[in-house]
Amino acid sequence: MDNRLERITLASFVGIVLNLSLVVVKMALGIVSGSVSILTDAVNNMTDTMSAVVTLVGVKLARKKPDRKHPHGHGRIEYIAALVVGLIILGVGIVAAFESIPKITKPVIASYSVWTVVVIFVAVVAKLLYGRYLIRVGKATKSRSLEGSGVDALFDALLSFGTLVGAAISLLFGVSVDGWIGLIISAFIVKSAFEILSEGVTDIIGRRADDRLARRIREKIRNTEGIKGIKSLVLHDYGPEDVSGIARVKVNRRLSVNELTKISERLEREIKEEFGVDLIVGV
Repeated sequence: MDNRLERITLASFVGIVLNLSLVVVKMALGIVSGSVSILTDAVNNMTDTMSAVVTLVGVKLARKKPDRKHPHGHGRIEYIAALVVGLIILGVGIVAAFESIPKITKPVIASYSVWTVVVIFVAVVAKLLYGRYLIRVGKATKSRSLEGSGVDALFDALLSFGTLVGAAISLLFGVSVDGWIGLIISAFIVKSAFEILSEGVTDIIGRRADDRLARRIREKIRNTEGIKGIKSLVLHDYGPEDVSGIARVKVNRRLSVNELTKISERLEREIKEEFGVDLIVGV
Protein backbone atom coordinates (compact mmCIF):
# COMPACT_ATOMS: atom_id res chain seq x y z
CA MET A 1 0.00 0.00 0.00
CA ASP A 2 1.53 3.33 -1.07
CA ASN A 3 1.62 6.51 0.98
CA ARG A 4 -1.29 8.16 -0.88
CA LEU A 5 -3.63 5.22 -0.31
CA GLU A 6 -2.56 4.96 3.32
CA ARG A 7 -3.33 8.65 3.98
CA ILE A 8 -6.74 8.53 2.28
CA THR A 9 -7.64 5.28 4.07
CA LEU A 10 -6.61 6.70 7.46
CA ALA A 11 -8.57 9.93 6.89
CA SER A 12 -11.66 7.96 5.84
CA PHE A 13 -11.50 5.64 8.87
CA VAL A 14 -11.06 8.61 11.22
CA GLY A 15 -14.16 10.17 9.63
CA ILE A 16 -16.21 6.99 10.00
CA VAL A 17 -15.33 6.62 13.71
CA LEU A 18 -15.81 10.34 14.48
CA ASN A 19 -19.13 10.68 12.68
CA LEU A 20 -20.63 7.48 14.06
CA SER A 21 -19.70 8.67 17.56
CA LEU A 22 -21.39 12.03 16.90
CA VAL A 23 -24.49 10.26 15.53
CA VAL A 24 -24.92 8.26 18.75
CA VAL A 25 -24.33 11.26 21.05
CA LYS A 26 -26.52 13.69 19.09
CA MET A 27 -29.35 11.20 18.67
CA ALA A 28 -29.42 10.72 22.44
CA LEU A 29 -29.32 14.49 23.07
CA GLY A 30 -31.99 15.16 20.47
CA ILE A 31 -34.37 12.60 21.92
CA VAL A 32 -33.84 13.80 25.50
CA SER A 33 -34.15 17.52 24.68
CA GLY A 34 -36.81 17.19 22.01
CA SER A 35 -34.68 19.30 19.64
CA VAL A 36 -35.39 18.69 15.95
CA SER A 37 -32.25 20.62 14.97
CA ILE A 38 -30.00 18.30 16.98
CA LEU A 39 -31.70 15.23 15.49
CA THR A 40 -31.24 16.73 12.00
CA ASP A 41 -27.59 17.37 12.83
CA ALA A 42 -27.25 13.70 13.83
CA VAL A 43 -28.69 12.60 10.47
CA ASN A 44 -26.24 14.97 8.79
CA ASN A 45 -23.37 13.21 10.57
CA MET A 46 -24.70 9.90 9.28
CA THR A 47 -24.42 11.21 5.71
CA ASP A 48 -20.82 12.21 6.52
CA THR A 49 -20.18 8.59 7.43
CA MET A 50 -21.59 7.60 4.05
CA SER A 51 -19.30 10.16 2.34
CA ALA A 52 -16.26 8.67 4.09
CA VAL A 53 -17.27 5.16 2.99
CA VAL A 54 -17.82 6.35 -0.61
CA THR A 55 -14.39 8.01 -0.64
CA LEU A 56 -12.72 4.87 0.73
CA VAL A 57 -14.48 2.56 -1.75
CA GLY A 58 -13.77 4.96 -4.63
CA VAL A 59 -10.04 5.13 -4.02
CA LYS A 60 -9.88 1.34 -3.61
CA LEU A 61 -11.68 0.71 -6.91
CA ALA A 62 -9.52 3.31 -8.66
CA ARG A 63 -6.48 1.18 -7.83
CA LYS A 64 -7.68 -1.68 -10.05
CA LYS A 65 -5.23 -2.58 -12.80
CA PRO A 66 -5.95 -1.70 -16.44
CA ASP A 67 -7.92 -4.28 -18.44
CA ARG A 68 -9.10 -4.72 -22.03
CA LYS A 69 -12.11 -2.43 -21.58
CA HIS A 70 -10.17 0.14 -19.55
CA PRO A 71 -6.62 0.27 -20.94
CA HIS A 72 -5.87 3.51 -19.07
CA GLY A 73 -6.91 2.09 -15.70
CA HIS A 74 -9.77 3.02 -13.38
CA GLY A 75 -8.43 6.27 -11.88
CA ARG A 76 -11.50 8.32 -12.86
CA ILE A 77 -13.60 6.27 -10.44
CA GLU A 78 -12.31 8.72 -7.83
CA TYR A 79 -13.98 11.52 -9.77
CA ILE A 80 -17.24 9.56 -9.75
CA ALA A 81 -16.84 9.14 -5.99
CA ALA A 82 -16.47 12.91 -5.69
CA LEU A 83 -19.76 13.31 -7.59
CA VAL A 84 -21.48 10.92 -5.19
CA VAL A 85 -20.12 12.91 -2.23
CA GLY A 86 -21.41 16.10 -3.87
CA LEU A 87 -24.87 14.55 -4.31
CA ILE A 88 -24.90 13.47 -0.65
CA ILE A 89 -24.00 17.01 0.43
CA LEU A 90 -26.70 18.42 -1.87
CA GLY A 91 -29.25 16.06 -0.34
CA VAL A 92 -28.25 17.16 3.16
CA GLY A 93 -28.63 20.83 2.19
CA ILE A 94 -32.09 20.30 0.70
CA VAL A 95 -33.28 18.22 3.68
CA ALA A 96 -31.91 20.84 6.09
CA ALA A 97 -33.87 23.55 4.24
CA PHE A 98 -37.12 21.58 4.36
CA GLU A 99 -36.55 20.82 8.06
CA SER A 100 -35.90 24.50 8.80
CA ILE A 101 -39.02 25.98 7.15
CA PRO A 102 -41.55 24.39 9.58
CA LYS A 103 -39.44 25.63 12.50
CA ILE A 104 -39.79 29.17 11.12
CA THR A 105 -43.57 29.00 10.66
CA LYS A 106 -44.17 27.12 13.90
CA PRO A 107 -41.20 27.69 16.23
CA VAL A 108 -40.84 25.25 19.12
CA ILE A 109 -38.53 25.88 22.09
CA ALA A 110 -36.64 22.72 23.00
CA SER A 111 -35.53 21.90 26.53
CA TYR A 112 -31.80 22.47 26.26
CA SER A 113 -29.45 21.93 29.18
CA VAL A 114 -25.96 23.26 29.86
CA TRP A 115 -24.53 19.81 29.08
CA THR A 116 -26.28 19.85 25.72
CA VAL A 117 -24.55 23.14 24.87
CA VAL A 118 -21.17 21.80 26.03
CA VAL A 119 -21.46 18.62 23.93
CA ILE A 120 -22.49 20.57 20.82
CA PHE A 121 -19.55 22.94 21.33
CA VAL A 122 -17.13 19.99 21.50
CA ALA A 123 -18.72 18.59 18.31
CA VAL A 124 -18.19 21.95 16.54
CA VAL A 125 -14.49 22.00 17.46
CA ALA A 126 -14.05 18.34 16.45
CA LYS A 127 -15.66 18.86 13.04
CA LEU A 128 -13.64 22.04 12.38
CA LEU A 129 -10.37 20.25 13.08
CA TYR A 130 -11.43 17.21 11.08
CA GLY A 131 -12.59 19.34 8.11
CA ARG A 132 -9.28 21.19 7.93
CA TYR A 133 -7.44 17.87 8.21
CA LEU A 134 -9.46 16.36 5.34
CA ILE A 135 -8.92 19.35 3.05
CA ARG A 136 -5.17 19.28 3.78
CA VAL A 137 -4.90 15.54 3.05
CA GLY A 138 -7.22 15.86 0.04
CA LYS A 139 -5.03 18.53 -1.56
CA ALA A 140 -1.84 16.62 -0.76
CA THR A 141 -3.21 13.39 -2.30
CA LYS A 142 -5.19 15.09 -5.12
CA SER A 143 -8.39 13.44 -3.86
CA ARG A 144 -11.45 15.46 -4.94
CA SER A 145 -13.81 13.32 -2.86
CA LEU A 146 -11.69 13.83 0.26
CA GLU A 147 -11.58 17.59 -0.30
CA GLY A 148 -15.35 17.55 -0.79
CA SER A 149 -15.81 15.65 2.46
CA GLY A 150 -13.56 18.21 4.17
CA VAL A 151 -15.69 21.10 2.94
CA ASP A 152 -18.77 19.20 4.07
CA ALA A 153 -17.24 18.74 7.53
CA LEU A 154 -16.62 22.49 7.81
CA PHE A 155 -20.24 23.16 6.91
CA ASP A 156 -21.28 20.54 9.47
CA ALA A 157 -19.35 22.50 12.08
CA LEU A 158 -21.16 25.63 10.91
CA LEU A 159 -24.49 23.80 11.10
CA SER A 160 -23.70 22.58 14.61
CA PHE A 161 -22.60 26.09 15.57
CA GLY A 162 -25.97 27.35 14.37
CA THR A 163 -27.63 24.79 16.61
CA LEU A 164 -25.38 25.97 19.44
CA VAL A 165 -26.37 29.61 18.89
CA GLY A 166 -30.02 28.61 18.75
CA ALA A 167 -29.66 26.67 22.01
CA ALA A 168 -27.91 29.61 23.70
CA ILE A 169 -30.61 32.07 22.58
CA SER A 170 -33.31 29.63 23.71
CA LEU A 171 -31.71 29.27 27.15
CA LEU A 172 -31.11 33.01 27.61
CA PHE A 173 -34.19 34.58 26.05
CA GLY A 174 -36.72 31.78 25.59
CA VAL A 175 -36.90 32.42 21.81
CA SER A 176 -36.46 29.83 19.05
CA VAL A 177 -34.35 30.88 16.03
CA ASP A 178 -33.33 27.39 14.92
CA GLY A 179 -35.38 27.64 11.74
CA TRP A 180 -33.75 30.79 10.41
CA ILE A 181 -30.24 29.62 11.30
CA GLY A 182 -30.85 26.25 9.68
CA LEU A 183 -32.22 27.84 6.48
CA ILE A 184 -29.21 30.16 6.09
CA ILE A 185 -26.74 27.34 6.66
CA SER A 186 -28.60 24.99 4.27
CA ALA A 187 -28.15 27.61 1.51
CA PHE A 188 -24.38 27.53 2.03
CA ILE A 189 -24.41 23.71 2.01
CA VAL A 190 -26.30 23.60 -1.30
CA LYS A 191 -23.88 26.15 -2.82
CA SER A 192 -20.92 24.02 -1.72
CA ALA A 193 -22.53 20.89 -3.19
CA PHE A 194 -22.98 22.53 -6.61
CA GLU A 195 -19.33 23.62 -6.61
CA ILE A 196 -18.17 20.05 -5.82
CA LEU A 197 -20.49 18.60 -8.48
CA SER A 198 -19.25 21.13 -11.05
CA GLU A 199 -15.62 20.20 -10.35
CA GLY A 200 -16.46 16.48 -10.54
CA VAL A 201 -18.23 16.80 -13.90
CA THR A 202 -15.31 18.80 -15.30
CA ASP A 203 -12.86 16.10 -14.15
CA ILE A 204 -14.88 13.34 -15.80
CA ILE A 205 -15.39 15.24 -19.07
CA GLY A 206 -11.70 16.17 -19.07
CA ARG A 207 -10.07 19.37 -17.98
CA ARG A 208 -7.07 21.29 -19.26
CA ALA A 209 -3.76 19.94 -17.97
CA ASP A 210 -2.35 21.57 -14.88
CA ASP A 211 -0.41 24.62 -16.11
CA ARG A 212 2.29 24.24 -13.47
CA LEU A 213 2.88 20.59 -14.33
CA ALA A 214 2.97 21.31 -18.08
CA ARG A 215 5.38 24.20 -17.52
CA ARG A 216 7.76 22.02 -15.46
CA ILE A 217 7.69 19.26 -18.07
CA ARG A 218 8.39 21.76 -20.86
CA GLU A 219 11.32 23.15 -18.88
CA LYS A 220 12.65 19.63 -18.34
CA ILE A 221 12.45 18.85 -22.06
CA ARG A 222 14.10 22.12 -23.14
CA ASN A 223 17.00 21.54 -20.73
CA THR A 224 17.69 18.10 -22.19
CA GLU A 225 20.88 17.85 -24.22
CA GLY A 226 20.20 17.26 -27.91
CA ILE A 227 16.72 18.85 -27.89
CA LYS A 228 16.39 22.32 -29.45
CA GLY A 229 12.72 23.00 -28.70
CA ILE A 230 9.17 21.72 -28.31
CA LYS A 231 6.65 21.49 -31.16
CA SER A 232 3.73 20.37 -28.98
CA LEU A 233 2.87 18.87 -25.60
CA VAL A 234 -0.48 17.16 -24.94
CA LEU A 235 -1.37 15.74 -21.50
CA HIS A 236 -4.33 13.50 -20.65
CA ASP A 237 -5.79 13.06 -17.15
CA TYR A 238 -7.12 9.56 -16.43
CA GLY A 239 -7.19 9.98 -12.66
CA PRO A 240 -5.38 11.77 -9.80
CA GLU A 241 -2.39 9.44 -10.20
CA ASP A 242 -2.66 8.67 -13.90
CA VAL A 243 -1.50 11.37 -16.30
CA SER A 244 -0.07 10.51 -19.70
CA GLY A 245 0.82 12.48 -22.78
CA ILE A 246 2.72 12.97 -26.01
CA ALA A 247 5.49 15.48 -26.72
CA ARG A 248 6.85 16.33 -30.15
CA VAL A 249 10.28 17.93 -30.00
CA LYS A 250 12.84 19.64 -32.24
CA VAL A 251 16.24 17.96 -32.23
CA ASN A 252 19.74 18.46 -33.56
CA ARG A 253 19.70 17.00 -37.09
CA ARG A 254 23.24 15.72 -36.69
CA LEU A 255 22.07 13.13 -34.14
CA SER A 256 21.75 9.53 -35.30
CA VAL A 257 18.57 7.46 -34.89
CA ASN A 258 20.26 5.50 -32.12
CA GLU A 259 21.19 8.69 -30.26
CA LEU A 260 17.66 10.06 -30.63
CA THR A 261 16.21 6.83 -29.26
CA LYS A 262 18.48 6.96 -26.21
CA ILE A 263 17.57 10.62 -25.54
CA SER A 264 13.84 9.90 -25.83
CA GLU A 265 14.00 6.83 -23.59
CA ARG A 266 16.06 8.62 -20.95
CA LEU A 267 13.75 11.66 -21.01
CA GLU A 268 10.61 9.50 -20.74
CA ARG A 269 12.10 7.62 -17.79
CA GLU A 270 13.15 10.80 -15.96
CA ILE A 271 9.76 12.49 -16.50
CA LYS A 272 8.04 9.41 -15.09
CA GLU A 273 10.31 9.43 -12.03
CA GLU A 274 10.07 13.19 -11.39
CA PHE A 275 6.46 13.95 -12.30
CA GLY A 276 4.69 10.57 -12.40
CA VAL A 277 3.66 11.22 -16.03
CA ASP A 278 3.81 8.56 -18.75
CA LEU A 279 5.09 10.65 -21.64
CA ILE A 280 5.89 9.52 -25.18
CA VAL A 281 8.56 11.70 -26.75
CA GLY A 282 8.69 11.89 -30.54
CA VAL A 283 10.34 14.05 -33.17
